[in-house]
Amino acid sequence: MDDQLTISTPEQVAFHYEVAGIGTRFVPALLDHLIIFTSLFLIGCAAQTFFIGSLFSGVGSDAGTALLAALMVLIYFAIFWGYFVLFETLWNGQTPGKRSGHIRVIRRDGQPVRAGEVMIRNLVRIVDFLPSLYGIGLMVMFIDKDARRLGDMAAGTIVVREGEHISLQDVRVVPVAATQPVYGSPGYSGTQGVSEYGAVAPYNPASPHSGGYAPQAPAAPRYDPLPGISLRDVSPTDYLLIRELLARWGRGELNHDRAANLARTLAEGVASRMGQDFREWQAQGWDSIAFLQSVLIAKDARE
Repeated sequence: MDDQLTISTPEQVAFHYEVAGIGTRFVPALLDHLIIFTSLFLIGCAAQTFFIGSLFSGVGSDAGTALLAALMVLIYFAIFWGYFVLFETLWNGQTPGKRSGHIRVIRRDGQPVRAGEVMIRNLVRIVDFLPSLYGIGLMVMFIDKDARRLGDMAAGTIVVREGEHISLQDVRVVPVAATQPVYGSPGYSGTQGVSEYGAVAPYNPASPHSGGYAPQAPAAPRYDPLPGISLRDVSPTDYLLIRELLARWGRGELNHDRAANLARTLAEGVASRMGQDFREWQAQGWDSIAFLQSVLIAKDARE
């Protein structure tokens, strides 16, 4: 069964993840091993063809046969171990199977997995696989409350589920001017757009406030800045933390650097539960505070 995992950071920000249980991980693991064993089968067929050809040609020898056998063992190990290491390192904790099943390997503290941890968890995979078909690994996963196998315990990692993923390129952001009156214009009501998270507006470069943000009247709550992005897995605690952070920043209780660091940490966790990679949003010019504001505005617009 899948369960909830709560991770608290030193900044008192809580992230919630849905742990991927044995059932959730079965099909992705089956797909990964199907790819691996298909590759091994093709390589084995090629090696056997070469070996038989060398026998008929009379150039084969006992030493050459032993060398070929040793080389095949090394190749098999490199493919079985290197497949997971390569993809989980390059794809931020995912393999083709994990990506198809919307699951990901992360560190136990909620941060993205690193190359060293990927190598450790997959080196211990050999032990998990014993005596066959992950016998030890499945037994340990049944016992552990977070469904971790020995490799995860050794590397300090955990496998979690991701929400519905929609690419950033699929999102159409409608300009504010086309959907609502601009604050201060004749068509704007004094109470329009007032929400419980206070009067914190999106980024304003001309503002004298530190970092370019300043308390202003917010946009109308019916405007959805994140059309098509699922907020299903964003928890009430997430919204509470976002509101508290923006309120403290708006009151001047946090300087820009402190607010930016906290907002970035919170935005990464919230984006992950939305099925998004916050680094992609940053590459498109979104900063963490504007992203968190958009999450709140989108939530209000959908209620």
